Amino acid sequence: MGRHVSDDALTQLEEWVEPLLARLEPAERKKLAREIGTALHKRQQQRIRQQKNPDGTPYPARVGRKKRRHARKRLRFLYEKPGHDAEEREIVNWFSTPETYFGFDQRHAGALRTFKKRRVVRVLEIDLTPVADPREKTGKRQSSEAMFEKLRTARYLKMKPTAHGVSIGYEGRIAHIARIHQEGKRAPVNAHLEYDYPERKLLGTTPDDVEMIHDMIVRHLGANLED
Repeated sequence: MGRHVSDDALTQLEEWVEPLLARLEPAERKKLAREIGTALHKRQQQRIRQQKNPDGTPYPARVGRKKRRHARKRLRFLYEKPGHDAEEREIVNWFSTPETYFGFDQRHAGALRTFKKRRVVRVLEIDLTPVADPREKTGKRQSSEAMFEKLRTARYLKMKPTAHGVSIGYEGRIAHIARIHQEGKRAPVNAHLEYDYPERKLLGTTPDDVEMIHDMIVRHLGANLED
């Protein structure tokens, strides 16, 4: 079972720390808020990276993941465009869809091209040796299939300290998207389809987080606790 933070635990922490923080100047309180916020922000990012809810349970798996197509080495064929005689074409690093062939046309365009199957007069050579997908740029790290990669970055997951506390969360359109996943809401996928998204907690507090906050406050205040 995961570990949960009760509302009572958070209330007790707030009641304990409020008179202690009142001893500090606003600038010092904001400094402490920044230190705590930075530590909590890092922990929250780690949980999203690990694909875990605050209680330690894993996020429900993504469904409907698209299968990766495998590019092939070479394809030569006779291709007839409207109003033209059939001519030989060749593409490399190619793959097939139900209606088209797609690949790199070295001889003519020197670029990626799409050819309609209904205009192919005859296939001359077909080499099915697997190669790298032509759409994947060489020398670049391939992106992970983990969920919420962007939502865990500092660009979207904001941390704002003030003399009165610290907030960690999302803003604007990103906040709306995050709330759909946080609460497991029904939302449109496109103009014709809606989907019931499973609950995946992007934000939350654990008992370890509360203990860390307590320890950071104690260390920061030091001897003032005994005044």
